[in-house]
Amino acid sequence: MVCVLVGGTKGKGSTAAILARLLAASGITAGLYTKPHLQSYRERIRVDGAAIGPAELADGVARLRPRVARLAALAPTAGAPTTFELTTALALEQFAAKGCTVAVVEVGLGGRLDATNAIDPHVSVITPISHDHTRILGSRLRDIASEKAGILRPGRVAVIAPQPAEAQRVLLAACERVASQPRTVRALSAREAARLGLALPGAHQRVNAAAALAAARALGEHGVPVKEDAIGDALRPLRWPGRFEVIAGSPTVVLDGAHNDGSAAALAATLRHELRGRRVRFVLGLMQDKDARAVVRALLPLAASIDATRPPGVRGLDPRAIARLARGVPVRAHDEIVDALAAARADAGTRDVVCVTGSLALVGRARDVLGLPVAERLW
Repeated sequence: MVCVLVGGTKGKGSTAAILARLLAASGITAGLYTKPHLQSYRERIRVDGAAIGPAELADGVARLRPRVARLAALAPTAGAPTTFELTTALALEQFAAKGCTVAVVEVGLGGRLDATNAIDPHVSVITPISHDHTRILGSRLRDIASEKAGILRPGRVAVIAPQPAEAQRVLLAACERVASQPRTVRALSAREAARLGLALPGAHQRVNAAAALAAARALGEHGVPVKEDAIGDALRPLRWPGRFEVIAGSPTVVLDGAHNDGSAAALAATLRHELRGRRVRFVLGLMQDKDARAVVRALLPLAASIDATRPPGVRGLDPRAIARLARGVPVRAHDEIVDALAAARADAGTRDVVCVTGSLALVGRARDVLGLPVAERLW
């Protein structure tokens, strides 16, 4: 099975999903492993765009249990494997069992020490780098880029999306050091994106599509040729929930998991372009380890109001901390997303937009509240 590792900060999941769809259009069966999920853990593991079934997931977990016990006996000082490590193993086993030709695997955190880096990728992809997980990866872009560069391999193609200059220097130097083959890409033009049928909004998705296309073509060097005549319009069926997902109604609701400085800036730019002239009421919730100030700073110029809330789980940031950052606009704090969403929708005029953002976990919970089903298929 040929493997592709997709690392970076912004757009990893989108790039991986686009690549899997491009392969499917050429008749290539691809496994897709992404994180986090929105509504069901099963969303993390997909084959040909379809989420692993409940019974398959349960069977996979059952097969792992005795292995975990054996590992504890063989290496008692190693500590228990993490959920992410076990899920990575489960995903790869599922892909092999389903006869996948390619495994498209999204890196979890960083790259160098991430569980997915146990894979020997035939192609590595590094999407745009910005500030995230700074307590672990460092606060400087060059430090973050150095960690991301850990997924590069000697003699193998490294697809590098457009980067800040500081990160670009580090990545190209790392390619030279490990004898990887860098292939830098630029964003697709609007015309090129239209030819592919790219329906995911935003200029940042044209960057992601360019990286995915370069990776697909690089796989030809490993016996996985993409059919050029199949690429045209290949992306039209692809849907990627929670990434500028527009829910029609009155008011219109936009769901976007932007959670760091770069992704919040991309969301703001997409809102300006796609929904120009319409007031935006944000429902905003972040995790404690995120730079709330940077996210609020990017969104505040567009905000008619902010209803701050808490994502599900123990890592959710107190919404009152967000509210203190949102100066100059009406702001309220709610402990529950259902209350925040109801308040924003109640205040919205017919042409207003309610945008839920700050965390994919928050977006997943918003999908539940709105009655949206689990995305069993991406195309």
